[in-house]
Amino acid sequence: MFSRLSVLLFALLALVASACSSGDDAATPLTSTTEAPEAESTTTEPPAEPATTEAPDVEGKPIFDVPTDAPVELEIEDLIPGTGRAAQSGDYLTMHYVGVRQTDGGQFDASWDRGSTFGFTLGAGRVIQGWDQGIIGMQEGGRRLLSIPSDLAYGAQSPSPDIPADSDLVFVVDLINVASPPDVQNADAPVTELEVEVLTEGTGAEVGEGMLLELHYVLMAQTSGEVFDSSWANGSPIPYQLATEGSEALLPGWDEALVGRNVGDHIRIVMPPELGLGERAADVVGADGTLVSEVTIISAQ
Repeated sequence: MFSRLSVLLFALLALVASACSSGDDAATPLTSTTEAPEAESTTTEPPAEPATTEAPDVEGKPIFDVPTDAPVELEIEDLIPGTGRAAQSGDYLTMHYVGVRQTDGGQFDASWDRGSTFGFTLGAGRVIQGWDQGIIGMQEGGRRLLSIPSDLAYGAQSPSPDIPADSDLVFVVDLINVASPPDVQNADAPVTELEVEVLTEGTGAEVGEGMLLELHYVLMAQTSGEVFDSSWANGSPIPYQLATEGSEALLPGWDEALVGRNVGDHIRIVMPPELGLGERAADVVGADGTLVSEVTIISAQ
């Protein structure tokens, strides 16, 4: 259970959350029909605006042959082997996909058509079982065909008019990025100036001032070593609006560290109080207010 400071931080972040919502509340056909665990976020829709995450080896929406035989179990075929990190349970994945019915090849959904990627936590029950099982071990930059029997899709339920009950489904999925929950190490002592270290370099678009970012993060109080807030524990990344000229940054240390970085970067940021939460965090972060964080840039627009 996180402290009341996380409530403060989320209240600040909520000011920009509406900027990355589409106004379309319809659930994606990928969403699992089972209720997510209470600790998980209920936001399962893909980002409404085009994300600038880039795939290193994938060239646009795929054209593929649908298997003629109905699958009796999950069938996996790597169309393009990936070369990056392998996806494991608990990782946050950024994907592109096309979904069709196995019976007639009719498309019912495609992230490519929306111009936006889809993100989810693997193994958390946020998508159909065929995805949670079929994407394990897939590597970044890869393209994979999944033939999914109905019992690993929606079974007897019909989530939309385009997916009748007991439908076998076929997906071609592209794994754009893998982000893993970090094991944050505390700083040895309070700091008086910003310290930034890029732990993993991404390959996506460069972050500029005023952009709306999607971030996964962990926040730790340096004085106690307590992790008091984490998007990983909350179940999904958060929107973060970088300040523009004349506007005030929510976390000035984040703004200074993130501008000029790339989508996919995983960054350690240690902030003195004036660049962190300042007096707002005195009861949790300590009198000196040093804030230790690790941030992964999921997307930027």
